[in-house]
Amino acid sequence: MKRPYYIFSCGRLRRRQNTLFFEKAAGERIPDDQDETGEPSGAPTGERIPFPVEQVESLYFFGEVDLNSKLLTFLARHDIPAHFYDYYGNYTGTYIPRDYLHSGRLRIEQVLHYVRPKRRRYLARAIVEAATYNLLRVLRYYVNRLEGERREAVAEAITTIEQERTQLRSAEKIPELMGIEGRSREAYYSAWLSILADGPGEAFVFEKRERRPPSNEINALISFGNSLCYTTTIRQIHRTALDPTISYLHEPGARRFSLALDLSEIFKPILVDRAIFRLVKTGEITPRHFEERLGGVYLKEEGRRIFVRHWDERLRQTVYHRRLERHVSYERLIRLECYKLIRHLLDPKNEPYRGLHMWW
Repeated sequence: MKRPYYIFSCGRLRRRQNTLFFEKAAGERIPDDQDETGEPSGAPTGERIPFPVEQVESLYFFGEVDLNSKLLTFLARHDIPAHFYDYYGNYTGTYIPRDYLHSGRLRIEQVLHYVRPKRRRYLARAIVEAATYNLLRVLRYYVNRLEGERREAVAEAITTIEQERTQLRSAEKIPELMGIEGRSREAYYSAWLSILADGPGEAFVFEKRERRPPSNEINALISFGNSLCYTTTIRQIHRTALDPTISYLHEPGARRFSLALDLSEIFKPILVDRAIFRLVKTGEITPRHFEERLGGVYLKEEGRRIFVRHWDERLRQTVYHRRLERHVSYERLIRLECYKLIRHLLDPKNEPYRGLHMWW
């Protein structure tokens, strides 16, 4: 069975005898703003790790790794995307092989649903409705497990999000829907300190969401987790005939796969936020896993390894899908979301899109 491979070490990835070999290099990755040579950190150790290409679904590069055009051609032949992160764990870009699933009709319908305001508004509203519903599901899970002021703070956030959701039907413009989603997330994040404030979580401080750069450890975790959710969604979109650059809630733009931004909004509460709560509340990630650089706070390599290991395990966890009457993985749920969107685009009257609502 294919799965993602995450590479944290420095070295060189090359093709050999129709498979992949990673040749390790000694030393640690050098911050990008301090490296003027462009060479891998450290000398080759002689250690070679094979990656059977039939088992590789995608590659994630967190270390400083050398590639060449032959290797990229080989990856494209086997339809293996590669995602790249810088020294600080920031997502920098994705190499995606050329599309192998084409549908002219779907491409046309995808564009028409963007350029026709009513159709675009329906999809944008459905995405925000599902995303805010999942925010509520996360908060409602914790509110009954808290007491006193902590419970009141979470309950207040729930009330605020519920009030914002009542405005979804009357919102006529995309910026209005974006505003509802943004204010809902602001209320949602305001409850995090109350959720985390016991046990190992007491060591963390979090008041509001700050991105560029992350101002504290929780913001660093959110940014890193959201980037993993984004690239996972890109992978699943690539397995369909959808165009990842045509979106409905976020405005399509240069240098980003905006449809992945749309769909990942639905899955962030399910995958990213619950992962953060788990890792912080169990003490698997502590303040020692972070460092201050360039005016911000970032996960160290050890912290990123812990998060990625948990992330990979979480994607493979399954839930019982009531409609399909079988267990499906969290990662598969993202692909199913893509299929739902495709059915809507091709037949909006008989297959109206409804974003994933947590039922577990």
